[in-house]
Parts: sequence; C-alpha cells; structure tokens
Amino acid sequence: MDSTTLYPPSYEAVCAELDHRRRVALGFERIEALLKLLDNPQHCMRAVQVVGTNGKGTTAIALASALEAAGQPAGVYLSPHVLHYTERMILRSGYVSEEEFAAVMGRVLKLADANEVPATQFELLTAGALAMFRDARLEWAVLEAGLGARYDATSAAKAEAVVLTNVGLDHMEYLGETVEEIAEEKLASLQPGSVLILGTDDPRVVKVARDTAERIGAHIVAHEGTAESGRTGHVPYLIRNEGLGLRAAEVLLGRTLRLEERRMALAAARVARPPGRFEVHEFGGVPVIVDGGHNPEGLEAALGAVRAEYGDRPLGVVFGALKDKDVGSMLGVVGREAQDLVLTRPGSHDGRDLDPERLCEEYDPQDVTGRRARVVIDAGDAVRLAVREMGKVGGVVLVTGSLYTGGGVLEWLRGSGSLG
Repeated sequence: MDSTTLYPPSYEAVCAELDHRRRVALGFERIEALLKLLDNPQHCMRAVQVVGTNGKGTTAIALASALEAAGQPAGVYLSPHVLHYTERMILRSGYVSEEEFAAVMGRVLKLADANEVPATQFELLTAGALAMFRDARLEWAVLEAGLGARYDATSAAKAEAVVLTNVGLDHMEYLGETVEEIAEEKLASLQPGSVLILGTDDPRVVKVARDTAERIGAHIVAHEGTAESGRTGHVPYLIRNEGLGLRAAEVLLGRTLRLEERRMALAAARVARPPGRFEVHEFGGVPVIVDGGHNPEGLEAALGAVRAEYGDRPLGVVFGALKDKDVGSMLGVVGREAQDLVLTRPGSHDGRDLDPERLCEEYDPQDVTGRRARVVIDAGDAVRLAVREMGKVGGVVLVTGSLYTGGGVLEWLRGSGSLG
C-alpha cells in the first residue's frame, strides 16, 4: 500500500503500513535523512538513551516519570509493542492516543515515501517519536534502544546521557558471542562529555564501560543498590529497574528527588508499565502471570519474582520463543522450576517463531518430574491446558519466553477476563 493514500490517516492503515516495513537494516543514513526532513527534532530537546539486555522499558518509564515529577516534561520511546502500536510512545506520563499516533506516523510515512527514503519500521517510529516530542515542547526524550547501540536508530539523537541496565547473552547474531562483546555494542553510542549511568556491577561489563568511557571521554556514574526501602510489592526486578530510573533522573537533575517527587514518579511509572511485564491475571482460581522473559537472565528474574509472590506453589510454564534466542539455556532455566511444561508458538507474525515441535525434538525439554514437555501450537489452548493442570494442585501458571508469546494471551485475559 502506498502511504500517500494515508491522508487523512487512519490508525489501522498506518499500523498496517508499519507492519510491512519491519526488517533489520544497519546504518544511520535512513534515520538521519528522515530527521532532516522533519527539521531535526532531536535538536530541540535533551536526549537520554537507555540500553541493555533486560529492563530497558521499565527503567525508561521510571526515569521519564521522575523528570516529569520534578517539573521537566519528558516523553518516552519504547520497543517493542505487545498489543498496540501506541505502546511505543508516552507523552507526559500517558500513552499517546490512536489519533495522535496516526497523525504523526502518517506524516513521517508520507515524507519518507515522497523523498524515497527506504526507512525500516523502527527508524520510522524513532523519527515519529522525536517529532511528536518536539511538537509537544518537551524538555527530555527518553529513548529505549532497540538493538545494541552502534547502529541503532535512537543513537542518531546523540544522547547526552546513556543508562545501561545490564548485559546478557541476547541478539548474539548481531551483537557478539560474549558479554564483553555485547557490552561494547551497547555502549557504542557514548559521546565525548556524555554521562554513562551503570545499572550493573558485573565486573566484565564494568571493565568494558570504564575502558570505553576513558577512550571516548565520557563520565561514569557507578552502580549502586536501587531497591526502594519501605516499598511494598513482590517483583524484585521491576523494583530494581524503577530504582535505576529514579537514580538516573537524579543524576540528570543534579539533585536528590524529594520524597513527594519519588512517590509521584513511582505511581506514574506503575500506571504506565508496559504489558507483559509480570502482568498477573486469574482464570478459574489459578493465577496466570504473563512475563516476556526472552533470555536466560530475564527468565531467572521472572521465576524469582514468581517465587517471591507465590512461594513454593506448583508452577506450570507455557513457553514459546523466537528463532534468534538462546533457547537451550532458556529451557534449562524453566526446566528446573516447572512442574508442567507446555511448548507453544509465540505468534510474532514475522516468520521468527520457533516451531515448538522442532524445539521438542531438538532439545527434549523436561519438567522437574522428568516428564517430557507437551506441545500445543495455539498459545490460548496451551494456557488452558496448563491452567487445568495447575488447578488440580493449587499451582500457578507462567506464560513466558517472548513478549509475543503473551500477546494473544493478554488480549483474551484483558478482554474477557477468561480464556474461554
């Protein structure tokens, strides 16, 4: 479909057009051309880039929420979305409307096509977010990197500060095969005079960070514990992410957040928390937790949160992953905890789904009882099966392995309150 037909743009048409342009392409020529056509909106605000393997989205939202609470208007650009494209952009602590999204992205698509800029979906969205933030007269743009940083479209904003959440083995076909190699890619956007705020004390990552900062001429703010004293809640990794976001805001503000500002920021961050980050529902008396853990470290964090919330209750896991993941290690993590393991298809709609039957043949995954994993192609049917099994023993169900695995499940759970 020619995007010149998108005026007046409809949300559905814009989303369909963006879907068609989903691909990975390296280099800055396309995003820089788009930003120039939009009169370089990145020059009208201060930018912070959030990089890392896990926790980028919740950290970015907490950071922007803290800046807002301190009186400095901020927008957030996130990726990927789980249910709706509007999850990509937050203005002043609230997700943009379908109308706002369609208006800005329709304009970006038209500009790209009229000037023959073959931009990818991510590049178009990045340019659209920056244009929207500029038009809203925001002071800050908080940008979640999509893939590494060396060639990531968000790096075109030349952020004055970079927040590194952590580094694990993920996207290895693009970023490298070791933690050190991946860390180098994630820190490749550092600029001379910029600030790097560390959310990890992993010595391998810290060494790479110090070496990179020294070479570039950037300043490092070392990792500190970020748990919030006196807070309620049982999701340790979300608490850590939010704590890192608040601490990063304090570094940028040059002062400590006041108690009321911290309370306002945390409340806003929880309201804006993206779907599929330890999202809990109930079906037939069985808790169903949807968490997008898409690598071994993410799964460890999700399972730790399940144990913190539900103790030793039996656990059923519905697992579906994409082809570019360390699936063997991921299955090893869930196999140590799951009393019932069901493999399913994620539903990414872009050809990256890992066939659960092939996964079963290649890895022969088993639950803690030694029973071989079962295969149920449809994610909804897989959850129903796991719920029935856990209902017999007073257990809980975790849907994980990819945000795409939980996407369809969340639509059912949110829409009807049941899986039936």
